[in-house]
Amino acid sequence: MLVPDKNYYDLNLKETVSDNHLLGLWRLMKGYHWLYLGAAALLAVATLARTGIALVIRRFVDDVILAGNYGSTLTMIIVIFIGLAFIQGVFTFLSGWLTSKTAESVTRRLRNFLFDHLQRLPYAYHSKSQTGDLISRATSDVDAVNRFFSEQAIGIGRILLLFIVNFAAILRLNTRLALYSVIAIPAIIGVSIYFFSKVSKAYEKYQEQEASLSSRLQENLTGIRVVKAFARQGHEQYKFDQENWEKFKLGKKLLSIHSLFWPVSDIICGIQMLSSFFIGALMALNGEISVGTYLAFTSMVIL
Repeated sequence: MLVPDKNYYDLNLKETVSDNHLLGLWRLMKGYHWLYLGAAALLAVATLARTGIALVIRRFVDDVILAGNYGSTLTMIIVIFIGLAFIQGVFTFLSGWLTSKTAESVTRRLRNFLFDHLQRLPYAYHSKSQTGDLISRATSDVDAVNRFFSEQAIGIGRILLLFIVNFAAILRLNTRLALYSVIAIPAIIGVSIYFFSKVSKAYEKYQEQEASLSSRLQENLTGIRVVKAFARQGHEQYKFDQENWEKFKLGKKLLSIHSLFWPVSDIICGIQMLSSFFIGALMALNGEISVGTYLAFTSMVIL
């Protein structure tokens, strides 16, 4: 039995296997946990700065424009605004850099281990396995893990941070506005869960068909002399077209589900935003909130 070369990959991925997918991904990040948590912390600071900009706009409207105070207050607000914008930009960049570093490092570890593992599997395994399935696992699935760490996981964190920070800020501005701004959340969560289940099933079928198509192509290229010898080009082309057409249909279905989710969620969020803007405008006209508070509220809702 061959002994794994520890210089080739720094973690035995067999140790990361778990029935809980999130726990398995967390174990896969061994050695990069603090790096990823640091990216999340930097993103939190950037989110606070972004919300702070909206609150500065409130002060600018109420204490400068409406009050006609264009002296030291205006200078202070300009300095704070530029400072917060600088903090937001720098910390967002650093967060993205750490996230990308973590994602690429984990993906490199996964690729190295996968390649090494495939090299050590017995001939009996390779003789029974479809080459297309192995290609799909080594490319598409690894890329999916990379996207999870580089985009999806940190994206979920960003959304949660924006919601918590902005909701707390709006709650501090006006309780009624805060409650109006979250009415549509149950509907969004329900729609997301429904479409997630649909997308998961459609993606799984698409991946299986992609593996089948790759296997068909590999078999034809490997046995091309036999195919030509028996003049079976037309038959093999027909079978390949069948596999390719099936992949097209499954891909079309997957993209259709994606394209349906975004308009539905955008409509719900759009109705929520318009309703919030309308109610906030009425409150501002009735003197329940200031104009600056309304502008700060709209800025945070748009975020």
